[in-house]
Amino acid sequence: MSRVDPDPRSPGTDLEALAALAVEGDETALDVVVRHLQDPIYGLCLRMLGHREDARDATQEVLIRVVTRLSSFRGQGRLTTWAYRITANYLVDLSRRPREAITFEQFEGALAQEPNAIAPELLSRMMAEELVEETFLGCTLALLRCLDREHRLAFILGAILELSSHEAAQVLSISAPAFRKRLSRARRRLEDFMRPRCGVMNPDAPCRCAHQVNHNVARGLLDPERLHLAGRGEPRQARAHVREIRGIVDSIELFRRHPDYAAPEGLVEGLRRILGGAALQ
Repeated sequence: MSRVDPDPRSPGTDLEALAALAVEGDETALDVVVRHLQDPIYGLCLRMLGHREDARDATQEVLIRVVTRLSSFRGQGRLTTWAYRITANYLVDLSRRPREAITFEQFEGALAQEPNAIAPELLSRMMAEELVEETFLGCTLALLRCLDREHRLAFILGAILELSSHEAAQVLSISAPAFRKRLSRARRRLEDFMRPRCGVMNPDAPCRCAHQVNHNVARGLLDPERLHLAGRGEPRQARAHVREIRGIVDSIELFRRHPDYAAPEGLVEGLRRILGGAALQ
């Protein structure tokens, strides 16, 4: 019987030691490893792809690779970094999906809307701050997709997930100086676009999240009955993040204010079915 605590959130969880036990056949250790990795992998996939369904599918595919390649992990460095490398390789090689890519010019066109108040019928079902919160999170996720995959990955790893230059370079299989250059270029492109337009980043800029709510509902980008992004993570966590970003003038800090996205429920169970029930118990 395994002596491993099955709760992946237990204090002092040593993922690297658990990975070694999992390779030896400890199924509880493998289960804890997968449950610990699913949220960070999903967060990376969601920020890269911008859509929950795509991120869920990608996370499942990556977790299959993690499980089937776990014996190749040599314990040099963090297991999470190793898993991020598998994720990054999968995302870079993934066939480009039509809804993934967007240009800064297209994004600017979507923002060119006349200011208007949130429709009363929406406020009868949802608080204004909840609608604004979902709009902010969706907008910034979409903005990341204006970067090409290489610069998007560099920005997510370095600016949002806060990997060191050494770790991020390992994930991307490039040198640390090359990574820092990518991160700097990505940050500059985002800030050059956002500073004259984004009212969160610059109080004098014209765009306001509240002004986009009606338009996003009309375009099918926001469902007032189901807030997919704002409800992820700890309760009310995202709303606190949105309140705290007022006056933020740095693009890195703004994107770090996103909540820690939780992987969809049932992901591990689906993975168990795919693997025939033998690997995860």
